[in-house]
This record gives sequence, C-alpha cells and structure tokens, in this order.
Amino acid sequence: MKDSGIGWIGEIPVDWEISKIGSHYIERTDKVSDLDYEPLSVTKNGIVPQLETAAKSSNHNNRKLVIKNDFVINSRSDRKMSAGISDMDGSVSVINTVLYSKTIDRNYTKYLLKNYAFAEEFYKWGTGIVDDLWSTKWLKMKNIPIPVPPVEKQKQTGLVIDRIYQNVNNIINETEQSIKELKKYKQSLITEAVTKGLDPNVELKDSGIEVISNIKSTYNLIPLRYLGELQNGISKSGDSFGSGFPFVSYGDVYKSRILPNSVEGLVMSTEQEQEYYSVKSGDVLFTRTSEIIEEVGVSSVCVHTIPKSTFAGFLIRFRPYENNNLLTEYARYYFEASFIRDFFAKEMNLVTRASLSQPLLKKLPVILPSVGEQHQIVSYLDEQTSRIDKLIEDKTKVIEELESYKKSLIYEYVTGKKEV
Repeated sequence: MKDSGIGWIGEIPVDWEISKIGSHYIERTDKVSDLDYEPLSVTKNGIVPQLETAAKSSNHNNRKLVIKNDFVINSRSDRKMSAGISDMDGSVSVINTVLYSKTIDRNYTKYLLKNYAFAEEFYKWGTGIVDDLWSTKWLKMKNIPIPVPPVEKQKQTGLVIDRIYQNVNNIINETEQSIKELKKYKQSLITEAVTKGLDPNVELKDSGIEVISNIKSTYNLIPLRYLGELQNGISKSGDSFGSGFPFVSYGDVYKSRILPNSVEGLVMSTEQEQEYYSVKSGDVLFTRTSEIIEEVGVSSVCVHTIPKSTFAGFLIRFRPYENNNLLTEYARYYFEASFIRDFFAKEMNLVTRASLSQPLLKKLPVILPSVGEQHQIVSYLDEQTSRIDKLIEDKTKVIEELESYKKSLIYEYVTGKKEV
C-alpha cells in the first residue's frame, strides 16, 4: 500500500494510480426530446424509467441524452447518491451529469462513483446558497481525484462487489419482507381486538359498514363527529420556522403512533395561535394530505400536553369531548386498525394527491366498547404488540448494520484496501 495523498481515498495499492475524473470520463451533453428518447429518473436505486411522482416539464426538448452503459449522477446535494449505470437508452433532466469512459470498466465505475465516501467528496466540490440549491457541475466534478487500478483489477473488483452486493441485498430484502409480515400481523391483532373483543366465542352482528364487516353484538358504532371536534393545523411562511415555540410536524405524526413528549420543530407563534392550534393530552392528530395515499390518514395520539405548541397545516387535530368514554390508549390502537385505511381510501380524493377532509373524517365510524372493556383490550394489545415491536426493532437494526457493511465494503474494494 501507499498513501494516495487524497483525504477521501487514503491508502491504495502500489500499482494503482491517482487521476482526475476528467482524465477518464467524457461528459455527454447532447440535447434531445423525451418524445424521442424515453424519459428516465435518476434515483438512489439507480437509473429507472421516469417515476410517476417525478416533476415533468412541458419543454420536451430540454433533456440530456443517455446511452446504455452511461453513468448518470444527479448534481444536486439534496439528491445525494442518486446515480448509477443506465441499462437503456433514454433522456434525463439537465440537472444530471451524464458520463462515459473508454478506460474505466463499467462495473467498477458503478461502485467507484456511487459510494458513500465519494458522495461526500462530490458534495464538497459543489457550489450554491443552501442545500437544495447546492450542486456539483461537471467543471468542478472533472477535477475530483479518483483511484485507478489496472484494467483487469477493475473488472475483477466490479464482479466481486456485484456478487457480495447481491447477496447482502437478498438478506436485506428478506428481512424487510419479514418486517412487513410482522406489521401486518400486528395490525390484524389490533383489528380483531377492537372489532370483536378478546372472547373468540362472542356473538357478532353486522356493522353495516363494508370495510368493517362483523363486530361484537354489544358494541356501538359512533361517527367521529359525535365524539369530539376537528381542527386543521396552522399555516406559516417559511421564515417563521427554526426558532420560537414547539411545532408538531407532519413527520412527528407519520413516524410514530404516540407523539413524543417534546418535538424538535420550532415556529414563531402568538399566544392566540398557541391556544387555537394547541396540542393537548388526549388529542389525536391525522395526516391530511400527501402525494402518497398510504401516508394519508395516519394518526398519532398525544399522551402528554406539549406546552405552547402548534401543529402543522398538513394535519387535522381531533380533540375528544369530555366524558365521551373514548380512552386515549384505546384510541391509539383503534385508529391503527386495518379498516381505517380502507375506509379513507374508499372515499378519498385521488385526482391530484391523496387528501383527507374534515367532512370525511367526521364520518369515520368508531367502535366503542365499555370503558372497562377498552382497558382490557389496551392491556392485551400492550402485551402482544410490544413483543412484535421488539422483533421489528431487532430486524431493523440488522438492516441498518447490513447497509453500513455494504458502504464500508464497497469503499474498501474500490480503493484497494480489500484485495479481490
């Protein structure tokens, strides 16, 4: 080994060279129309046919040509590691840099220019004002130093990483599938408990609602409008955020079924706003709008009041009336039942983006057992779901460790620290 003299590369084998990207790669700058060349998206998973969610321009001719085996990388820092080798001809947005090489192996390129260490170095060579406007253009990129092994070593390295990468990805995919199954099982436990109680031999009745089907004969169904009040969140300009008072965001609700006792977001808000858009113990917050239907209607329960807080405009707050017999702990589980998603999806506006309205939320049927039975259901689900959550947590850690292993492995191979 020898010292490369380059921070992000470190030591390399003695027969490897250090060279600039521009010495081995040529930028492809041909402008084409996406009517003639299939539009492609540059993602963290590589180059794929244009995603439905991608921003589309009416200027069809303002695209860059991509030829099969070209390497394409998004120049913007907020799209870090969105890059890959294209398996097809097509066209990409002009914010991407398209490269080809006659001296560097295709597979070696795939990992050399798309690994965590290079992505960080690529970002450092960028210019701009803020993160989402920060980009690394070809004029800068071509001067970034890279390790260049002998051609035969390049091919061997690419093939070895391909094999290991695929094996690790297979394990990750199997673990992710296992997590999905556990989440589905957890949801079925919750759905069964809140619709039929804990006695498997209980007498049932037709709920009259297609997505719910049968429920315990002694249970009542009450539309949400009769159990509390609804309120959309606060709307603020961008410069209001970053300082001030606690702000419950869309992410706070989407990521957790129970709101954290304190949130990281801050917003400048008045005492009147803090009163009108307050977040108090017992409140249930629902995600209101998104381009992804699965993200809409997700709920999170507030167990502890968050003083002086307000909540985001993309949320709806449900505040229960006093003495309505709906336990906060029961509500947490109830709004996670599978039929809640089915109910929203059946009636939601899907023309441009999924949207949950107050009128629709008011119609949401709530199955209300007695307070005593709600306590029993909560105790049962606490015990059952905690075991499932622990399994999910363990499997999630395995995935994180494997992803970290992949990053370090690729880096060590493309810089020669691991020998093929």
